[in-house]
Amino acid sequence: MMRAQTSPARLMPDARTDTRATLFFALGLIALYIGVMAAKFALWRANVLMSDWAFYNNSFWNTDFQHYWLFSHDRIVLFGYPSYLNEHFGPLLLVIAALYHWVPYPEAMLLLLHGAAPVLAAIFIYATAVHLIGDRPLAATIAMTYALTPGILWPTISLVYGFEPDGMLAPLAAAVAWALATRRTGVYFTALVLALAIKENVPAYGLILGACLFLFTDRRRQALATMAISFVVFLIASKGVPAITGVENRNVGRVWTFIDNVVHLRPTFDYTLAQIVIGLGYSVVFLPALYVWPYLAMLGPDLLLIGQVSYANTVTWHVMLPVTMLGSAAVFGTTRILKTDAWPATLDRRMPRLKQVRLYWTAMLIVSLIAGPATIWLGYSRYIALRSPVDPAAAAQAMALVPADAGVIVTSDLEQYFVRHRVISSRPDVVAQAGGDFSYFAVNRFSLNPGRVNGPLAAVAHQDACFIAAAERLAGQGGAKVMDAGGILVVRFDKLPKLNCG
Repeated sequence: MMRAQTSPARLMPDARTDTRATLFFALGLIALYIGVMAAKFALWRANVLMSDWAFYNNSFWNTDFQHYWLFSHDRIVLFGYPSYLNEHFGPLLLVIAALYHWVPYPEAMLLLLHGAAPVLAAIFIYATAVHLIGDRPLAATIAMTYALTPGILWPTISLVYGFEPDGMLAPLAAAVAWALATRRTGVYFTALVLALAIKENVPAYGLILGACLFLFTDRRRQALATMAISFVVFLIASKGVPAITGVENRNVGRVWTFIDNVVHLRPTFDYTLAQIVIGLGYSVVFLPALYVWPYLAMLGPDLLLIGQVSYANTVTWHVMLPVTMLGSAAVFGTTRILKTDAWPATLDRRMPRLKQVRLYWTAMLIVSLIAGPATIWLGYSRYIALRSPVDPAAAAQAMALVPADAGVIVTSDLEQYFVRHRVISSRPDVVAQAGGDFSYFAVNRFSLNPGRVNGPLAAVAHQDACFIAAAERLAGQGGAKVMDAGGILVVRFDKLPKLNCG
């Protein structure tokens, strides 16, 4: 590297008072949010959302803050733990559970909350860039590039899950970065504690962030407090919750298993080549983050552990926090690029450094302007093909006929309609283990359409077919049929019939 002839201090722009960039950025975010939510609501109405969507809705509904705390019958049957906190340490979800009982349309609240993740995080990234760089157009370019990155949009829209707590980590991580840039210590610790209360992987970020602040800044007290809080939260997740519930946190257990495998030199990873390429693509978009490279160590533990879980990869909600951290780090890295003396003099002679940075981020934004809308469209197109027609009137009638305290076996597309039952399942393995907990079938014959039977939900459709066949056999027996209308069949039974769902 050669020392640049132009003083880096002169390369930094003055803070601009022109708000046109802010206006265009705001309009862009509004358009993005409308597009995201239009897709998410369409998938919801098409009965595509399933699995975790029903699980979270059911867990929130079951929470009475006396006997049940984020309780799921499926989880206690399959894994033996009485609370979601034994799967992921997310006490903040208890606040969501309280809101779930209070707001008029709780399902819409969950969709809106998850869909807002890239928008809210982009606002904090923009505010961080404005403060550090002082150039509103450049700040808007960086933040909009982040908001339109497939790495953050794909897990926001391209899911059959609808809502995931990881979505809340994105804006909180960006808020931590903004608070660091502006030295708002109160906001910093508030956002950090809230993030720590969402998932047990966040303490690793806090410990590494605290170590970096201690080693590379003058914020020693803030650094020590960050590490101490993160360590205490991890202890509560790994030891405190099991002491109360009697069951270890399942994902903390994975951490200890992985550490043991590393110590004994036998770690294994399930990354595919495509997932690695996608991850490298995220890195290229946020390449200036390399100028604050020690802080990138925060990504290490999370990416390593993602490689231990079969359903977690670089295109699921598990990367929402890492991608947001990369986007925030890229702002700090861009600031260092503009200030550093270690820059090739030939580049500075050919073009002002600020212009070089603007060209880079403009190129990234152009790519994102193509990739972002394409991501929304591809995600929507992929999953809307899995739609299942459900007659609203028939569904309402079925829900009214099944008592709230009765266990109900449902087809996957009807599960979201019956989440306000404590005992509900669309899983044959749960039904096989806890058959005595159920007394009703509620099945939708229309769930067996070609899009589901011949597509990526073929295995789920097979399970649905098993339940439909069992319900129809029962319906042929006197007195078992409760309702048969609009394709929905409801039957009651005293003893679970034999199922053949293998």
